[in-house]
Amino acid sequence: MSSRRFDEASAAPLPATRFATRLGGVAVALPAGTPLEFVAGAAIHPLPLAPARIAGLMQLRGQPLVVLDASARRAGVATIERRDVLVMGRLPQAAALLVDGPPRPLVDGQWHPVRSAPPDCAFASAIDVAGQAPWPARDAGEALYEIDPERLFAALLRG
Repeated sequence: MSSRRFDEASAAPLPATRFATRLGGVAVALPAGTPLEFVAGAAIHPLPLAPARIAGLMQLRGQPLVVLDASARRAGVATIERRDVLVMGRLPQAAALLVDGPPRPLVDGQWHPVRSAPPDCAFASAIDVAGQAPWPARDAGEALYEIDPERLFAALLRG
């Protein structure tokens, strides 16, 4: 299993304080200071009779982690799958998400938060748009939804 760490314990300083990734096809910006670790091709072991949002279990340095799926999951996966996973938090309290590729560093001025209604997705309640003024149309760069990791995991476990 190969992994890359994106946290403040790394030897080299981070080029960015925030990272972007895609969860269930939705482009999101992760909050500054969120401990992250990307694991490419993690072995995910299915959990029979688990709720649909639980993709299974993976192992990270001897610790079992629940892997959640933010996409519309197909039912009945009964074999071990290898998928890209983003671990959020620190062991042993960390949890993992299936992602559409590794996180990318965000450079100020090359992205902006989306301030419109959240997309129709399983984690819409974790997207920070309520009470915010719409972002001016003149701003350039990639548009990303800002998420709250705690609310993200809570939303996925509820649904």
